[in-house]
Amino acid sequence: MSEYKSLLIPGDFPPVVSGIATYFYEIWRHFPPENNFILASWDQDCKNFDQQAELKIIRKHIPTGNSTQAKLLKGIFHTLFTVLLHLKHHFSVIHCGQVLSSGVTGWVMKKIFKLPYLVYVYGSETYRFGHNRLLSKAIKSFLLNAYKIIPNSHFTRDEFLSFGIPEEKFEVITPGVDTMRFRPAQKPTDLIEKYKIQGKFVLLTVARLDERKGHDQVIEAVTNLKPRFPNLVYLIVGKGREEQRLRNLANSLGISQEIIFCDYISDNDLPRYYNLCDIFILLNRQSTKETRLKGDYEGFGIVFLEASACSKPIIAGNYGGIQDAVEDRKSGFIIDGTNPVEIERILTDLIINNQLRKKIGEYGLQRVRQQFDWTIISAKIKPYLCKN
Repeated sequence: MSEYKSLLIPGDFPPVVSGIATYFYEIWRHFPPENNFILASWDQDCKNFDQQAELKIIRKHIPTGNSTQAKLLKGIFHTLFTVLLHLKHHFSVIHCGQVLSSGVTGWVMKKIFKLPYLVYVYGSETYRFGHNRLLSKAIKSFLLNAYKIIPNSHFTRDEFLSFGIPEEKFEVITPGVDTMRFRPAQKPTDLIEKYKIQGKFVLLTVARLDERKGHDQVIEAVTNLKPRFPNLVYLIVGKGREEQRLRNLANSLGISQEIIFCDYISDNDLPRYYNLCDIFILLNRQSTKETRLKGDYEGFGIVFLEASACSKPIIAGNYGGIQDAVEDRKSGFIIDGTNPVEIERILTDLIINNQLRKKIGEYGLQRVRQQFDWTIISAKIKPYLCKN
């Protein structure tokens, strides 16, 4: 690869916690920092992270938020800072981490400086913003002018194919997992004592508490299965807008003792929580209620890879890019996450069959080690650090 300089505009970047932040950090830490710059929002905890990360991170006070107005405002700030940085560093290519808030930046840089750019997409963008004629036209223009579009799953790619983007524009590059950090281990005794779950059979969800994550369906399943499996408990790791509704649901069903809200858990502690569970379950579906996120869905699901890397069997909802993250009936079960009968049937099969849980967990472990380690994923991005 000849001498080059790239700029990544990720949108989310650590210490912010999100799938997008994890995706870009884990990939870019495999690249030489002297050639690969990152334009990221300032965060109150970013100084300590940046000192340890050994990456070329340029922090600016860029607005945060996920509303349409916030995304447009971020686009303005990203573009202004990128123009100034390009005049100083002379980039070869721009990597736009989000189609609206930085896709506009790539589009402007191509028009003014003839710079190629890539756009990363994660699913549901056309559902959430496509109803607005102006935004729809902007999204299509940003994508059509991109050198390459990187969807996180084939399901996400198909969404944009339906939006009218030519197939040759795409290369699907999924997220990955750090298989050295996420790996099988014994259940942590301190966490067992902390949550008072000695001798319990543990279900686990690691996800933001949003409607589309399906926590409510698991709570209802636990209620129905409790008479048959009295040692069943459900651990929920994460925070979000649905928390109070979920707590109220557990209380109304009389199982508040069996539903354990673990709050936000740091990335460093997450592997211990995966190893605490017997089954990882995330019954993802498409959002229908919350107006701002209506149409939102799981574009991939890094948590499925993290659970597999800890050799855990998986139960996943069947909406979104899950087929890339979970191999149905091999690394887990992909089911209708809104069908109580199917949910309870699969849970029952796995609870009573230890050998099945072990077989699925071991298959998932080998699968992620062979296909999804971040070293493998970053190698797929590396050719795009400069335009071939």
